[in-house]
Amino acid sequence: MKKRSCLKGSFELHFLKSIFLFPYFESVKAIEKFVFRNWAGCAQSCAQKYFQPQTEHEIALILKEAAESGKKIRVVGAGHSWSPLVCTDDYLLNLDFFNNIISIDKPKKQIRVQAGIRLRQLNKVLEDVGLSLVNLGSVSEQSLAGLTATGTHGTGIRFQILSSAIIGMKVLKADGEILKLEEDDPLLDAYRVSLGLLGIITEITLQCTDAFNLKEESEPMQFDKALGKLPELLQENEHLKLWWFPHVSHLMVYRYNRTKESAQSKSVFIKWLEEVLLARYFFALVLRIGNAMPSRIPAINRFIKNLHLKKISRVGKSYEIFNVPMPPKHRESEYAVPVEHAAAALRELREEIERNRMKVNFVVEVRFVKGDKIWLSPAYGRNSCYIGGYLYGDKRWTAYFGLFEKLMKKYDGRPHWGKEFTPGLNEFGKMYEKLGEFLKLKENVDVNDIFENKLTEEIMR
Repeated sequence: MKKRSCLKGSFELHFLKSIFLFPYFESVKAIEKFVFRNWAGCAQSCAQKYFQPQTEHEIALILKEAAESGKKIRVVGAGHSWSPLVCTDDYLLNLDFFNNIISIDKPKKQIRVQAGIRLRQLNKVLEDVGLSLVNLGSVSEQSLAGLTATGTHGTGIRFQILSSAIIGMKVLKADGEILKLEEDDPLLDAYRVSLGLLGIITEITLQCTDAFNLKEESEPMQFDKALGKLPELLQENEHLKLWWFPHVSHLMVYRYNRTKESAQSKSVFIKWLEEVLLARYFFALVLRIGNAMPSRIPAINRFIKNLHLKKISRVGKSYEIFNVPMPPKHRESEYAVPVEHAAAALRELREEIERNRMKVNFVVEVRFVKGDKIWLSPAYGRNSCYIGGYLYGDKRWTAYFGLFEKLMKKYDGRPHWGKEFTPGLNEFGKMYEKLGEFLKLKENVDVNDIFENKLTEEIMR
C-alpha cells in the first residue's frame, strides 16, 4: 500500500495544529488530500482527509465532523484488498494505532485485541502463550478488522471462514455511540462480515485453540485425476489446497494435517532464499518475461511446474505452514462456488482458457471451507470451494477476468469481497437471503449512510 500526501507539508502543518490547538478545539489531526493506493495498485482514490486516531474519543470526533460536513468515512487497514472497498474522496480512517492486546483468557483460549492489529503480530502473540487461530489464509499482512470484514477464509472443509472465530466486538456507530456485541448476540453474524458498513470496529474477541503443528504433504497430480479424487481428498485431510498453473497438465495438491511431530526450523538464509530471492525477485522476473512475450507463457508455466511442483513433506507451526511468501504484485478475483460444483467449474475454466487461446501467467488457487451462518459470508449456508483467478500484469486482465467471472457466476458463485468483482444490478439480493435484514440493520446504525462509497452503494442496490 502506498500512502502519500498530495499537498506537500500538510502532515507537518496538521501535526503542529494538533499540539497547540487540540486542548482547546475538539479536533483530530489529519493529512489533507491523501492519495490511497492498494497493494496491487488496481484501486486508488484521493481522500479529502486521512486520519489515524489513537483513541475511541478521537474516532467519535471524526464521526461528528463527518456528519456535520456531510462527508463519508471508509476505514483502511493494510490496503491488501483488490476491490475498491475502502476508496473514498471524503474521509479515510486508519486504525494502525489500535494494535494492542487487551486481554488473554488462557483457560478459555480467548484473546481480546484492538481491531487494527496486523495478523502477523497476532500470530506471534498467540504463539507466546501457547495458542493459535484454528485456520488461516495465505498471508498475514492484513489488519484483523480488514480481513474479517471482507470474509478472508483460509482452507479446510471442516473449518469456517476466519470471521467465525469472532465471539465479541466493540463498534462505534455513526452517531458515536459504542455498541458491544457478545457471543450470544443474534446480530453478531451480521457484524462478522460487515464490509465496514455497520460502524467502526475498535475491538475484537477471538476464540482460539491450543497451538499446533501441521504436516504439509504436497505432490503434483494429473489434473483430471486430482479432480476425480476430490471427495476423497476432502474427507481424508483437515486442510486441502490446490494450485494449478494454466496450460499445465498437472496441478499441485497440498494436504495439511495436525501432527505431534516437531516443527522443522529453517535457517535465516533458507528463509531469505525462499521468501525474498525466489518468491519476490526470481518469480517476478519470470513473470515479467512472460508478460513481455505472451506466446512463451505456456512454456514458462511448465518450467515453473517442473521447478516448484514437487513432492514435499514438511512439519511446521500452523501459521508458518498456512502462510506463503508474499508473491509479486498481481491481480486477483475469487469466487466461492458450492463445493459440489468445484470439479465442473475447474474443468470448464481449463477448457475456456484453451478455447479462447488465453495466455494466463499466474496460478489458479483452489481452497475449501465449511458453510456458515454469517449474513454476508460467501460461504453462507453451504460448504464452498473458493476458486481464485489470478494474473500478473494488466495487459490481458480484462479479458481473463471477464471470462472467469462469467463462468463462476454460472456455477452459482459468490465473490470474495476483498478481490476484484463486478456488481451486477440487484444480483446480491439473489445471492444473499439475509441482505434485506442487513440493509435494515444498516439503516438503524447509519441513518445518513456515512460509511458508504461507490462500490458499497452498488452492492446494496
